[in-house]
Amino acid sequence: MSLKFPKSFKFGVADADLQVVGEGFTRKFEDSEVSSWDYFAKHSGVVYQNQPPGAGSDRYNKWPEDVELMKKMGVKHYRTSVSMCRTLKKDSTINEKAIAWYKNFFQALNQAGIKVYITLYHWELPHHLAKEGGWKVRKTVDYFVRHAEITHKYLDPYIEEYFILNEPWCSSILGYYYGANAPGERNLKNALLVAHNLLLAQGLVYKKLIAKNPKLKIGTVFNTEPSYADTEDEKDILAAKYADGFFNRWFMDPLFIGEYPEDMLKLYGENVPKFTKEEMGIIKIGDKLHTFGVNYYRGNTVRYDAKSDLKFAGYITKKGCLRNDLDWDIYVPPFFQEGLYDVLSQIYYSYKQFGLKKMYITENGMAQNTPWDGKSSVVNDDRRVYYLREHIRQIHKALTRGIPIEGYFEWTLMDNYEWARGYVPKGCFGIIHVDRKTMKRVWKKSAHWYKQLVDTHILPE
Repeated sequence: MSLKFPKSFKFGVADADLQVVGEGFTRKFEDSEVSSWDYFAKHSGVVYQNQPPGAGSDRYNKWPEDVELMKKMGVKHYRTSVSMCRTLKKDSTINEKAIAWYKNFFQALNQAGIKVYITLYHWELPHHLAKEGGWKVRKTVDYFVRHAEITHKYLDPYIEEYFILNEPWCSSILGYYYGANAPGERNLKNALLVAHNLLLAQGLVYKKLIAKNPKLKIGTVFNTEPSYADTEDEKDILAAKYADGFFNRWFMDPLFIGEYPEDMLKLYGENVPKFTKEEMGIIKIGDKLHTFGVNYYRGNTVRYDAKSDLKFAGYITKKGCLRNDLDWDIYVPPFFQEGLYDVLSQIYYSYKQFGLKKMYITENGMAQNTPWDGKSSVVNDDRRVYYLREHIRQIHKALTRGIPIEGYFEWTLMDNYEWARGYVPKGCFGIIHVDRKTMKRVWKKSAHWYKQLVDTHILPE
């Protein structure tokens, strides 16, 4: 049976500036700042083949073509980011060439009937700030607030909604604890300080922007994972609670409740940064947000691990389960629970009483190696179609149960720079293939499938 979505439901696509624009072009033609990712990729040994963002998907030069591509797909809602590597120079003065580029791009999108949803921070930290401590120091917070003000001042006429942060868990934990993202540190205490500073910066940006215009639509975007105990053993159940605190509650509780979760404060102990009641008041903006963006890719099955700082060992897989090409388990029956439905339910019913009004799925997609033979007009990616269909089905289920989800932004429009995985073929999330040599855009089967969904708002079996 086909499933119908309300006509008001927003089906869109998403990407991030640094992943697609081509940092080589912005530095050459705008004299933009070097990103922390450029340095991290070249020097950390973590990034695939030490590949920096480089040419991205050449959005810098090919944006008119990409606007037409989105228009042809029927997309009317597009999420991207505005990079503070571009808007501001090192001395915090305005980079007018970058502002002009964004204006041209956003204006063309609007003229094509496409609404623009921008993220103010999608990991585009300038390297000069990273050298001075990055998100561990207040200077970065102040620089980010300045970036938000400039973005609003010059680009607001073209912007439908603002998202302040993208995935603060990744910016803090992956970047400062696991060392998997820029800047590549491995210190839990620093990671928790960074998480606090990001949340504080978010509150300060909200306060600054809403003072300029109380009617602005301002939200934020967190990555989420449902955590499941591997067994019914009490210790495994406790491990799942800790995992949920680690991934979700440590960030959501301050946003909506104004407090860090008590069990995680005890677990983290002396690693918890010092903070004031006033700071927690600034952070607590969840009830004021226009919407809350949920990024979701997978769930997590855990068991208790006494030796771990976090008291859990995660990503326990099941033999024969479906996986994407980055080896992430896909949480759909029969091997796993409905991960996306579960996390949407958890978030809504946990924070509804604290002012959570509505949600978007701001990212959801499938990594799959989908090579192009150089001749075909369509690239086959049936596994991606299955992934998207099954997760959108779970969103429909949530909607029928009263969870207020108002939009879905597929990740991502086209193959791009996949952070620490660089341009590795198995890290391609795009529904449009990008040939690395020519930058030619080729539709995948999933793009045609998604176009039909956008046009009809009907999810076929």
